[in-house]
Amino acid sequence: MTRILARARVGAMAAAFALTAAGAHATTGYVFDDENGNGIRDPGERGVPSVEVSNGVDIAITDPAGAYRIADRPGSRVFVIKPRGWQTPVDGANLPRFYASGGQTADFPLRHGNEPDDLRALIVTDPQPASAAQVGYLSRGLVERLGRRSDVAFGVTLGDIVYDRPDLFGAVNAALARIGVPWHNLPGNHDLALGTPDEALAVASFESVYGPSTYAFHAGPALFAALDDVRPLGGPRYIGGLRDDQFAFLGNLLRLSAQDEWVVLMMHIPLFSPDPSGSETFRDADRIRLFALLKGRTHVLILSGHTHYQRHVMHGRADGWPGPRPIEEYNVAAACGGFWGGPADGDGIPEATMWDGTPPGYAILGFKGGAVTVDYFPSCLPADRQIALHAPEVVAPRQGYVSFYANVFNGDDSWRVEFRVDDRAWNPVSRVLGWDPSYAAEFLAQDSALHPQRGPRLPDPAICYHLWRGILPADLPLGGHVLSVRATDPQGRVFLAQRNLDVENP
Repeated sequence: MTRILARARVGAMAAAFALTAAGAHATTGYVFDDENGNGIRDPGERGVPSVEVSNGVDIAITDPAGAYRIADRPGSRVFVIKPRGWQTPVDGANLPRFYASGGQTADFPLRHGNEPDDLRALIVTDPQPASAAQVGYLSRGLVERLGRRSDVAFGVTLGDIVYDRPDLFGAVNAALARIGVPWHNLPGNHDLALGTPDEALAVASFESVYGPSTYAFHAGPALFAALDDVRPLGGPRYIGGLRDDQFAFLGNLLRLSAQDEWVVLMMHIPLFSPDPSGSETFRDADRIRLFALLKGRTHVLILSGHTHYQRHVMHGRADGWPGPRPIEEYNVAAACGGFWGGPADGDGIPEATMWDGTPPGYAILGFKGGAVTVDYFPSCLPADRQIALHAPEVVAPRQGYVSFYANVFNGDDSWRVEFRVDDRAWNPVSRVLGWDPSYAAEFLAQDSALHPQRGPRLPDPAICYHLWRGILPADLPLGGHVLSVRATDPQGRVFLAQRNLDVENP
């Protein structure tokens, strides 16, 4: 029987001790400063105190000499929870090696690393290749256009690394390794063997490559917790939710985290229901239980994927969040977009626009001045291209109620969107819920094509949650005009889109 005695942190530090009863199986070892980087605890390499080590539920804290002792849990690995200012070793694919099989001894090497308060991280979800050709699209598209990055501390994939093809894990890892930063992963439904309700069997292929599917690390001003929230139900079925051991792990983790530390939860299936019918896709009881664990926290961000569209959701009391202010869930758009479908661009890579009109891409998470930002970047467009503008090319004079639409890819209610024609005054436009008309037109054009396109079709349109609608002025004179739309984000950054339009007599 294992007993964990923990005292709350004083500031950012606390003491905790894992006590294992006599006769119980335990893993022991050291967390040490691997000064020469060879991964072996050499004479003279000192232990690192006050580092968290976990078996997936319990958390032990290393003593002043860097030693720990923690009970073994059947079928579970032991892993170090990387402290701020340190780095775990990575393999040739930049995958962090922070874990070991439980039993007997396991030492964990760390090396000093710079982690400023204004840390930035690269967030990717659902690259989801189903073939070697689609791994090539990922490599030539997102990876080459990102390039080797020195401005981010690490990257993470929020699940669906592959599309039911675990044999492609290595190829995807090799592609993302070229970005040049440590790369964390958590599983999605397409990374699991869903033919069985046995969770250990379902996740075995993922964990054989990436290690524990639920884990955590500290980086910069934040605690990052990766939670495998895909619950197999047998056959192809699954639902979003968390197990009791995951709740226990997160609860122990939060008790050792300073109240002013940011908590970033990383999941695959979102906490909200993306199903328009409102059917339960993440267990309501688990969401309420999760929010109860987070009660009292004012610095929380939830990251999710899975939906293949983009959305910012503010969880409040109606969702079971007990705090005085809502907490944000950022549901990140997919790297594969609309499943690598649709017509190819000039580089031969499918445009793969998502069903809400968002182009495929990635996000940058950034901390600065105690605040957090999440910016989205289409992988096929210039970084400042944040708006897709749909408007007629030509209208008749004195034509009333002619609409135009602006899809602001990363927009939500906190953004201000305005328009003008030529040099007229700026006027606000209203956010609406509906299909992106440009995407809907592309989707419908597939049905009138004389020959089928190569590769997957674009999927059916879905409601866009970042769509704004305006009305063109009816008093525009004959001739050419410029329609401009500007969107201002909560940080005051302004993005602009323009389109020419003509006013002509019929």
